[in-house]
Amino acid sequence: MVSFSDGSALLDIIRGTISGEIDELFDLSKLPRKMLEIERKYRLTQDKEKVDVAIAGFLAKFGKFLAEGKAKINKFITFAGVDQYFIVRKNESEYAFRYRVGANRPPQLTVKFQMHKGSNLIRGELNINVRYEEPERIRAFMAVICSLADSYQLFSIQQSGNIWILEEADGNLIEVVVYRVDRVPEAQQVEGFVEIEPLNSKNAEMVVATIDKYEKALELSDLVCAESIADIFRPKGGNTK
Repeated sequence: MVSFSDGSALLDIIRGTISGEIDELFDLSKLPRKMLEIERKYRLTQDKEKVDVAIAGFLAKFGKFLAEGKAKINKFITFAGVDQYFIVRKNESEYAFRYRVGANRPPQLTVKFQMHKGSNLIRGELNINVRYEEPERIRAFMAVICSLADSYQLFSIQQSGNIWILEEADGNLIEVVVYRVDRVPEAQQVEGFVEIEPLNSKNAEMVVATIDKYEKALELSDLVCAESIADIFRPKGGNTK
């Protein structure tokens, strides 16, 4: 039985396709705010021997910031898991598909892409929740996507770390993620990162202003990383057609 809300969603899709708006349906330059990821990444260290020390040093600084009471902890999550990446290129565009599984993170298939060429500050982010029992189905799905691409790359990384959802007095929510990334199966490349992402700001200007504020308070300005995780950990050559 289809619920009323499901029926409304289906009706919206049908209306969009029969009223000559098919181009609008696929116009990725006009994604709503909820389909955008606006965040800034900071690279604590590229030396795998110093990752734990660098993360501990930042956490000490972050702890002092929290002790000042400028924001309260709304939620805290510890996570660990594996991300399998499928970097797909078509014409002049690149799309990073990510299949994620792990502890305290529901399995998810995500695709990310730059909204402004050359910048990872604002990216389109489309998420589809999947089940743990479906890795073969996901890989088959991605095999079809890759077959349609001009070229592609496949690789996996392991992530572990902590997520803080901070809440300010005005209700503004900010996600702070502190984590390490290992290239798998061989952990030859291990790095530490911090990410800051305002979650409920209404527009990009407010998001950037909030990120700038936290960046200054946590003394992160010298550690800004313009590259995405996919950029940093992708293999140099190979796995392409």
